[in-house]
Amino acid sequence: MLRLPAPLYDTATETTPDDGQGGGDLGALPEWDLSDLYTAMDAPEIASDLDRARGMVTELAGHDGKLADLSGDELAASIAVNERLETILGRIMSYAGLLYQQNSTDPARAKFMGDMQGTITTLVNPAVFFGLELKRIPDARLEEMFGESAALRRYRPWIDQLRAWRPHQLSDDLEKFLHDQSVVGAAAWNRLFDETMAGLSFEIDGKSLGIAETLDLLVSSDRDKREAGGR
Repeated sequence: MLRLPAPLYDTATETTPDDGQGGGDLGALPEWDLSDLYTAMDAPEIASDLDRARGMVTELAGHDGKLADLSGDELAASIAVNERLETILGRIMSYAGLLYQQNSTDPARAKFMGDMQGTITTLVNPAVFFGLELKRIPDARLEEMFGESAALRRYRPWIDQLRAWRPHQLSDDLEKFLHDQSVVGAAAWNRLFDETMAGLSFEIDGKSLGIAETLDLLVSSDRDKREAGGR
């Protein structure tokens, strides 16, 4: 899906060691072409996909507390909706994540990544029940559903894998709490780590090198350069 070449963030100042021995300007470096996902952070397709996702969440929320009462075909249809929902949201977060990883020191990209994480966390909150409740359907009832619906049997490997985690499932309230806190928890610390590492610079032999260039010195054939990089 993703194609390479094009210009990188600021090619006028980007330099990398040409042979592990010193800094050589390689000129314009490649940049991921993410246009197969979205063309820009403000692309109207992102807002459109978020609206579609909200509609799917509303549809799923209508089954809250009722999954075991659905027919096999109805449960299969709801799983298909959940599948499309995850595809849309995965597309958005793939774009936001790849865009951010291209240049994690760019405030606009970092903000977009954080905004999308927050928006999607809030958006899917009413549908968090779906996987939790699917795990709680009694085995006998689920077997009945499989028996009456070829469409549901298509999802059996996924359902079996999901239900294998039943012994480790927390209460719904706690699972939803952890979901809500994810944006200000692990995700926030991961972004802070990435931005901190990307912003590091080191003075070596009169040159200011970034973290990638400095780490590259550790595999230089020149022992003195390896030591300088290590220090």
